[in-house]
Amino acid sequence: MAQKVEEAARRCGVSVSAESGGTSDCQRKAAEFDVALLEPQVRHLKREMQAVADQHHIPLEMVDPQAFALMNGDKVLDQVLHLAGEAK
Repeated sequence: MAQKVEEAARRCGVSVSAESGGTSDCQRKAAEFDVALLEPQVRHLKREMQAVADQHHIPLEMVDPQAFALMNGDKVLDQVLHLAGEAK
């Protein structure tokens, strides 16, 4: 998904660096992120990850399940940009 988001960003002329990894990666690197999205299969960890995101003042959401299932990088990019806009 991260690659699809970066491809969508390039097509739109937007500079985005997307990473994918486990929740332990996210916890370890949270200070480096502007926003965080969780994939649908880890929705049960949202409360735990929300605490990490709040500690680092970054918005956190679940990836749109349909966009994830279809690997729709454009739709997930829209979600990222929306979150980043709210964070400012």
